[in-house]
Amino acid sequence: MGYQVDHKRMRDKYNPIPTKREREFHLWLIDNFSCFCECGGPAECVHHPLQRHREQRWRRDHEFVVPMRSACHMALHLAGSEDAYAGQLDFPEGAAEYRFMGQQGGLL
Repeated sequence: MGYQVDHKRMRDKYNPIPTKREREFHLWLIDNFSCFCECGGPAECVHHPLQRHREQRWRRDHEFVVPMRSACHMALHLAGSEDAYAGQLDFPEGAAEYRFMGQQGGLL
């Protein structure tokens, strides 16, 4: 009863709310990149890919996102899947590339 247990959590606990560092990464993507769907428009939000990348910790990992225009983001979700929206684009791999750039830039 008097012992304090330290479970030494091996994996981070999932948090549905992005941390300050993750929010800064999202804003950096929005400020520095155009829409991932190649429409040429400025990014206004970030999209969590619907398919998982092999390095993701959990499905809605806030480090695995792609910048998108709001209209394109809504159209993607209305299409039902990333393949139906833009079959040639690899959203999980794109998110991994943006994550790598964020890590190289010291944001993640």
